[in-house]
Amino acid sequence: TRNMSEFVAYLDRCGVRRGVISSSWSNKAQTPEDYRQGNREVAKYVDRYQGRFRGSAVITPFRIDEALREIEECHRNYGFVWLGEFCNYMTGYRYDTPEWAAVMKLATKLNLVVQIHTNTKEMQYLAETFPDATIVFPHLGGNRDDIFARIALVAKHPNTHIELSGSGIERVGILERAVKEIGADRVLYGSDFTINEPSAVIARVKNAFLTPADREKILFRNVERLLTRAGSSGKL
Repeated sequence: TRNMSEFVAYLDRCGVRRGVISSSWSNKAQTPEDYRQGNREVAKYVDRYQGRFRGSAVITPFRIDEALREIEECHRNYGFVWLGEFCNYMTGYRYDTPEWAAVMKLATKLNLVVQIHTNTKEMQYLAETFPDATIVFPHLGGNRDDIFARIALVAKHPNTHIELSGSGIERVGILERAVKEIGADRVLYGSDFTINEPSAVIARVKNAFLTPADREKILFRNVERLLTRAGSSGKL
């Protein structure tokens, strides 16, 4: 899609009525000016499409004091209660650093949801190191062993969640296994749009061997609950 109008029109075609949006521009940021530009664009579209989108702030942690100030400003001035999806591979930072620990500490203090793109090893580190943070891990994984390992890891750590975008969801039985091991309350619909097709995940959830109540939880109720809870008791 070439602009926001086409972005929204495509989501309409796919049956996505609401969602959390962030800026890929911010994920590629080399400077604070870059991620601020992306986050302000998100805030503009959240305001323009009232009730349609919730904004998510993205930073890169190279100049950590400015990154933390940006998170606080997005939360205070724009009502953002979601951070990420963080994609450290885009600019080469790591999650096992003092700088990233500062990001997670602030997110926990403000009671924000943190969505982090990771490999399985990083997932384990983050889940174990930051047990008080509310973490959403995107994507079920690649091969069978990786998918099963990610499901088992989220099942073990009650502060974590898994969302269904990307690879793995197309395999019959994988979603059902995730719900069985993790519980339906911590499995979330995700689109990974504009990279992936949003309606494919919706179709898989609707056709899954699950109860209607579990399908509702996955498609929207779990995210609604996280958004309602996030930021409610966070203090600057």
